[in-house]
Amino acid sequence: MSYTHAAATDVESVMDADYGGMWFLRDALATEELGVTILELEPGARGKEHDHASDGQEEVYVCVHGVVDVDFDGGDDEGGETVRLAENEAVRVSAGQTRQLQNRGDERAKLVLVGTSSER
Repeated sequence: MSYTHAAATDVESVMDADYGGMWFLRDALATEELGVTILELEPGARGKEHDHASDGQEEVYVCVHGVVDVDFDGGDDEGGETVRLAENEAVRVSAGQTRQLQNRGDERAKLVLVGTSSER
């Protein structure tokens, strides 16, 4: 049997605790092509706007607690689109798509983010 076990407590968060927490588990799990991240966002918090055009990373976001908005190309207010994820909902995002996660709800949101490069 071959497996690796890891928890968010095995790594340090890369996000200020006032905004929630973000734990990259790729190294702790010793994955070769798959990235796994646990993200928690406090009400009013948001991640950075970004894309993965340079590294070709496709991502899937799964909301496991609360509600979170995924703004594409600036979101509804800037001519893009916003997808609201509730618990147990997911969205796949292509590498070149600009995205930003925002918690516009009243409670902490928790997501599992999974990514892999399509350029293999």
